[in-house]
Amino acid sequence: MADSPGRLRSALSLALAGAVTLFAALVLHEMLVFGPAGHDLIGNGSTPCPAPPCLTTGTVVTGLIAKAIGAAFAFAAIGAIWAAGRARTGLGAGFWALQYLWSLVGMASGYRDGFPGDWDWWEPFAVLLWHPVLTPALMALGLGGFLGLDRLVRRG
Repeated sequence: MADSPGRLRSALSLALAGAVTLFAALVLHEMLVFGPAGHDLIGNGSTPCPAPPCLTTGTVVTGLIAKAIGAAFAFAAIGAIWAAGRARTGLGAGFWALQYLWSLVGMASGYRDGFPGDWDWWEPFAVLLWHPVLTPALMALGLGGFLGLDRLVRRG
């Protein structure tokens, strides 16, 4: 490849921007919409926690870090293949939005055992995590942050 340094910089900037902003948007969404109910995000809340963050909050954050790291590899591939242009921006933003929404579906499914009912795959998200203002607002802010951070790092 004739432009290997440019492709590497593109891959690294897209990976960094994608991972950081996806993690931030998902943590904010989880904390603001579902919240640390009874200081216990995942479990049944029967174990008292003197002050957050508790072990289960750490579990949620660790899982979101792992998701961000995994997504960073896909963002890096997009950045390496499409080092510049609209395709790079469009694919990166599209992948970011897809990861954000699909992550919320997965996060909500983790809470389904704590609620009665026989839900379809999409219902935990619709009932537990969808917020008509916050969900789209965090998506828009996250995408804006993703595009801005990518631009900043690439030019840096």
